[in-house]
Amino acid sequence: MSNTLAEYKYLGPDSDVRKGIALTVITVSPWLQELPFVGLANNNISKYKMEVDDGGATVHEVGDTWVSAQPTWEDREASLAILGQDADDDNFGSFAAGGEDTMAAMIELKSKAVGQLFEKLAIYGRTTTTGVLAASKNFKGLLRMIAECESDSTTDLDGFIYSGTSAAANNKQVVFAASGASAALSLVMLDALVDTVRPKPSHLIMSRLMRRKLMSLAQASGENLEHDKNQLGFTVSRYGEQVVLIDDQIVDNMDDSTAYVTAIASYDYTQTATTAKDTSPIFAVRFGEDGLCGINGEGMIKVERFDKLENKDAKRVRIKFYAGMRLTNKLAAAVLLNSNYSG
Repeated sequence: MSNTLAEYKYLGPDSDVRKGIALTVITVSPWLQELPFVGLANNNISKYKMEVDDGGATVHEVGDTWVSAQPTWEDREASLAILGQDADDDNFGSFAAGGEDTMAAMIELKSKAVGQLFEKLAIYGRTTTTGVLAASKNFKGLLRMIAECESDSTTDLDGFIYSGTSAAANNKQVVFAASGASAALSLVMLDALVDTVRPKPSHLIMSRLMRRKLMSLAQASGENLEHDKNQLGFTVSRYGEQVVLIDDQIVDNMDDSTAYVTAIASYDYTQTATTAKDTSPIFAVRFGEDGLCGINGEGMIKVERFDKLENKDAKRVRIKFYAGMRLTNKLAAAVLLNSNYSG
């Protein structure tokens, strides 16, 4: 059975602290409010099966010979990463704080940092050759996992134009707003993205800028995004049946594609947005154990305490989150590329 970070049952030592960390993390991460996690007993279970084809079915009559048509799976790899940091509370600083719980304040800030790091890796992990995002110790993000819907060694996104069909596309989970250029997001583009996930996506994930664009498009058509509350009580926006999640770690500076191919391996997360580098990926995903889900180590969030440090007059709390993601069905995630706010 899968649970979100907030629904997980925290038991044992420091259960109140660990639950408090989880509740802090979900305030900064809409991802972690909604994403279900599957616990792994250890990290040896890094290989999993991704469903590629159901094998189909045929019509029979009496006396027919029945022929097996097996479903198709492909092996994929999704290992855990350790997200975390130390929070040190200086003894003299705590004494001079006038009764303020300085350790609690630092734990809260470090917890928020863990949530923000998860959101960044959930998109860009093991994707780019620039900076720390390329490190093999990261878990794979959506861009990398969608690229691997083509094959387990593919590192680019090679798809089709939103106004056409995916028949000739190398990767049918990649939709382009334009070929080799950027184009302003339209509702038709978004509908094409939604149609690419089967049977249907549960969530749309985008930057804050693109959410504003979606809002303006909906209002221009005489509609509006619907607002509701999720099961945790947080306010959510919906586009049709899909919950709209904002990921503040998505940067609106992605390179225009070369024709229908985007080379994510050479993308520079830190680059300045220019005319040819002003797009923002939008994702449609189906959350669930049979779609896109998180994976976590035993205990979800762990806390270690060091009451006396050898080299400083301070106490330390180490926050650890053994986390990752896996895509168990290639039709459970898709990305729209080359779209931006104004064209």
